Amino acid sequence: MKKELITFHIGQCGVQSGLHFWEQLIYEHEIGPDGYSQVKYMNSEEVLEPFGFFNVMRDDRYVPRTIFVDTDPTTIEEAKNALLRSLFNPRCFFNGKEEAASNFARGRFILGADLIEPIIDRIRQEVEATDNCQGFIVNHSIGGGTGSGLTVRIMEHLTNEYCKAISIQFPIFPSEYLSTTVVDPYNAVLHCGFNVPNSNMTVMMDNSAIMGLLSRHLQIEKPTVVFLNRLIAQIQSNFFCGFHYNGDPICSTMEEVITNLIPFPELHYVYVRHAPIVAARRHDYQTHNNPPEDIVKAALKPQFNTLSADKYTRSKIITTVLSFRGVAAGWQRTLASTILQSKMNQSMNIVDWCPTGVKVAVHAVPPLKPVPESCITESPTNLTMIINGTVTTQRALQTINAQFNRLYERRCFVHWFVGEGMEEGEFTEASGAVREVIDQYKNAEMVEE
Repeated sequence: MKKELITFHIGQCGVQSGLHFWEQLIYEHEIGPDGYSQVKYMNSEEVLEPFGFFNVMRDDRYVPRTIFVDTDPTTIEEAKNALLRSLFNPRCFFNGKEEAASNFARGRFILGADLIEPIIDRIRQEVEATDNCQGFIVNHSIGGGTGSGLTVRIMEHLTNEYCKAISIQFPIFPSEYLSTTVVDPYNAVLHCGFNVPNSNMTVMMDNSAIMGLLSRHLQIEKPTVVFLNRLIAQIQSNFFCGFHYNGDPICSTMEEVITNLIPFPELHYVYVRHAPIVAARRHDYQTHNNPPEDIVKAALKPQFNTLSADKYTRSKIITTVLSFRGVAAGWQRTLASTILQSKMNQSMNIVDWCPTGVKVAVHAVPPLKPVPESCITESPTNLTMIINGTVTTQRALQTINAQFNRLYERRCFVHWFVGEGMEEGEFTEASGAVREVIDQYKNAEMVEE
């Protein structure tokens, strides 16, 4: 049975990263920018068609099952005129007439009200065109007005109308020392607070950590947004390889993904590590035939993190999924031995009440093929480690909540949000909801007597 997903790319960050996500997918599946396959023999058994993310038209053209949204028309116009403009359905683009001005309330209540009806209609059309819609993937930032506010409005609709479908978000969190606007903490906390009941799983990342990752492993001193987005696209491709390669039996449903990672609905914040990352210019000097156990040991180190808070060695793992691509047959026993050893020496520090919280998914699909412009070379084996941790998640949420409180104590900039339809009490309500999640993660770390 097909495992079909619908993707959303919301706000400037979501739209720009979304273009690179589709660039990565069509490169892996040898699909041209016009949507037609470049594989000569389509009936070959070796061809794994990407039904999970694409609709196949009558003329055998692949069309992404996606929706791009931004209140600012400039970003959407750039997407419509990008290299992949012929790949997308023209009806998948939605834009307003003005930007949300980094204001959660403006994105959710004012500009969101004008955009939500046509977006809802398009969602319905996309769902009806599928045979087995597994769920939704949402790419956005929570520091801006559209990515935080309008995303909440869309997520509320998905929860109400498609309650059985799974929603997985990939938000870019504001960096502690790398922020674009002074009201980032307001937008981030308001989004997290009001979105707690709407998301089944939230995969946290931030630009500062990803820039550090690129600097360490690719020796790029000042990575541009393009490099960041391409690495995020590769991580997401690995994350969902069981879906965009039709026929892979591992992680056959979205329910299975979250069942292995989310022990309680409130504890749905996870983070990822991705290995190996090797610069293309070092391809001739460094062997890439690393055995999977070495890749596991590398991924257990914070040097491969995509979240700045993922640097606390005392953070315990509640649950984790190790998603492999390209592992040769017969490695499963070696992997089991490596994981057992990691548990014993506590490099994989599991909470006491969930000692079996480790799942290994070895996907029978080709290894990741990074686009050449990403400056990352292809490796025979790839690992994306998805972690639901304790201290790391607490730290990530505490950071934005502390910044929020410092501003809100003086009521700085609050009038801009109240003027766009919010009530002042909603600030404390959202902050309280975030504190409750933090407390839940603290309780998860406690050892039961």
